[in-house]
Amino acid sequence: MEEENFRMEPAFSDTPRIQFVKRDPVEPEPVGFIVLMAFRITGYDQDCDGSLMARAEQIDKDGNATGWGSTHIGLHPTSEIVSTLEEWAALFDGETKP
Repeated sequence: MEEENFRMEPAFSDTPRIQFVKRDPVEPEPVGFIVLMAFRITGYDQDCDGSLMARAEQIDKDGNATGWGSTHIGLHPTSEIVSTLEEWAALFDGETKP
């Protein structure tokens, strides 16, 4: 993106041959927007009160793991939307509205 202003800058003032790639920070989405990220449930662990807490890994639109996961997530019908992989992928294709 042009507003990121990609450039090469010297790493040290006395050694201009060694350079780093630099860019200006640009917010990818406006502050206040809601972000929906998909997590695949990989298992459950029992909480101290006996309820189950989910273990999950983040996935991309094709269902591939991104390398980031989370544990001890309580699942509640008022704060999550559950879908199949096909329904999730369709959101990216514009076939379905959330």
